Amino acid sequence: MTRALGHLHPPRPPCWPAGSWLVGGAVRDLLLGMRPTDFDFITPDPRAAAMECARASGGSAFPLDEERGHWRVVADGASYDFAPLAAGLTADLQRRDYTVNALALNLHGALFGLDGALTDLRGRILRVLGRENLEADPLRPLRGWRLWVTHGLRPEPRTRRWIVELARSQRFGRQPAAERVREELERVLRHPRAAWGFAKLHELELAQTYLREWAAGAGVAQLGYHHLDVLGHELEALWQLSWRFPQASLALRWAALLHDMAKPLVRQWDEARGYYRFFDHDEDGAALAGVVLRRLRCGSACVRRVQALVRHHMRLPPESPRGLRRWLLRYRELLPDLIELQIADRAASRGPLARGGSERIRTLYAAHEAARDFMGAPRPRPLLNGSEVMRVLGLEPGPLVGRALRALEEAQVLGDVKDREAAEAFVRWWYETKTTAVEHTRDPGGHRSE
Repeated sequence: MTRALGHLHPPRPPCWPAGSWLVGGAVRDLLLGMRPTDFDFITPDPRAAAMECARASGGSAFPLDEERGHWRVVADGASYDFAPLAAGLTADLQRRDYTVNALALNLHGALFGLDGALTDLRGRILRVLGRENLEADPLRPLRGWRLWVTHGLRPEPRTRRWIVELARSQRFGRQPAAERVREELERVLRHPRAAWGFAKLHELELAQTYLREWAAGAGVAQLGYHHLDVLGHELEALWQLSWRFPQASLALRWAALLHDMAKPLVRQWDEARGYYRFFDHDEDGAALAGVVLRRLRCGSACVRRVQALVRHHMRLPPESPRGLRRWLLRYRELLPDLIELQIADRAASRGPLARGGSERIRTLYAAHEAARDFMGAPRPRPLLNGSEVMRVLGLEPGPLVGRALRALEEAQVLGDVKDREAAEAFVRWWYETKTTAVEHTRDPGGHRSE
């Protein structure tokens, strides 16, 4: 039953159509002292309300579900959804997933909700309204997990049990759209408690449904350089990254979570050493990360960067000044993320063979500082352009020209080439002394650590 629960100072979105109620998560967040950016309204005429909101906000209106009459407006980083107020306020609230979302607010600040909604919110309890409510939208179990992490709403025993049961059934059944899954995962990935949150994702068996390749790392022992299994190590690396670099980008957070994901696929038992080894897990991991992220409909730029970070996370920067300058130049496009991932990875590795870990972390921090300076310095002005390289070497346009230019830039950064005459001599020498195309396309930078 819907009850009057008190008064709440209403937000001031660009519009509040006549006869509309603000419902669900936005009201919940206002009561928790949070600032919502997603506003859900129920209104007599969703299309007219969306058009009015678009005009007032300067945003764009479009139908979310024309058959059901749902509309959305996106403006200034916020979204406004409008759904029909068909069977009345009580019926709408009774269809919601959790009690803490069965709340409504009108333009004048009158707060209404179902029995128990406010009590559960104050107690930070996540309680499902009914199993059929949880089953109505396949995203709702995952949303419950996300609310546990981002809002501290702990599932009570029955709700927790139903989430696990539905997570199991979704592995071979109905699943939400990949974009909706990605949005929930990334909300947690950006949160300070991301590592704890993804541990709970595995505990609730949701990882086995939505990140099954990552979940396969549970129980895969490493020994050697590691004190945790593969999944535990990745969680620890994500925690180290969040703690040491709280402003880490989304792509870097994905890379920390997924960087060793291929280890269960490539592990080989080393009888002499008495532990598993994981040859080429960086290369295979980059490919696997691409599969997972593309399945989640991540943007292509994000996918490419995550793959590059995973592929090169074992290529540690040399300690010599000259070697470090060469390494920084070759990995310029991945800085400072690559070093930050390596710091988190090394800090999460404390196995019996990981001796000198603290010293290596200090060395990586020194490289991180050098990377900041390097990135802030202007790039050297090219002594030759592509056309000039083709003329000097007698080449047609192609990838070899680009490799020659990169080699020349490296020589300039290292101070080996300082004028045009030396540049022409260098590219001739480089072209004449190269051995095979493979040697010039492989990754030559840094050294790998198991």
